Amino acid sequence: MRSRLLEDLEEGRTSLGLWVNSVDMVDVCGYVGFRWVMIDQMFSPNDWHQTAALITAAEAAEITPVVRIQSNPWLGYDRRIAADVARAIGVGAQFMLVSNSGKREIDECVVAARDWHHKALVVHRGRESGSGASTRRRAFVIPQPETQEALDALEQVIADPEISVVFIGMSDASRIITGNEQPDFYNTKLWEYVDRAVALGREHGVTIGANTSYAYTLEELRKRVVMLHEHGVRMIMMQGVNFIFQIVAEQLLGELQPILGLTRP
Repeated sequence: MRSRLLEDLEEGRTSLGLWVNSVDMVDVCGYVGFRWVMIDQMFSPNDWHQTAALITAAEAAEITPVVRIQSNPWLGYDRRIAADVARAIGVGAQFMLVSNSGKREIDECVVAARDWHHKALVVHRGRESGSGASTRRRAFVIPQPETQEALDALEQVIADPEISVVFIGMSDASRIITGNEQPDFYNTKLWEYVDRAVALGREHGVTIGANTSYAYTLEELRKRVVMLHEHGVRMIMMQGVNFIFQIVAEQLLGELQPILGLTRP
């Protein structure tokens, strides 16, 4: 089955994605040219049934699904995350983004990701072996450090031979690095961290991903994508469908309101 994200990672191309929580928008995102979609379990109503449906829809639209596993890294270590990685594989996920509090969680998720039960209760692939292990496709754990401990473990995580992608959440990373509650996308210390991650990634053959944080105009969003790309980030998330629609709709209505004599509610 084709994976546009995997193709981009293997060819060293920059891969653009965004988060999506409805099947119809998965089709739209695939049609307009996004390479991957993030299915969020952390801050959305997505349960496992909906996650499985979104994975199926994404694969049908030839846009790679990435499942962000439910976690709350700010509460500390959580052993349950690795169990959810195994379940995500069971419902069809190949790429799993893990917002984590430290390397211990990632180590356990890597072990869980070796499992062979990819849709094992849907399509049984192990006619010869009786287990399906002989035809298991590789699963990718994508660490996203969300605490100081996790950020400090960057070099160890990137050096892990079973890690192929590390993702930086620019909003929370900037809060931790600067000590300020307000995200600062352009903070020098944040970009020093990004550049260090990219350099380590090149040394170990690991792709670095990051998001644009929250940019409130299309021009600013484009600027941030270009900046990430120029710094060597090769997996870029442009926030979500709902957020981008809000930006476009506010701009459009802002231009139409004075013409139509309308006022903003």
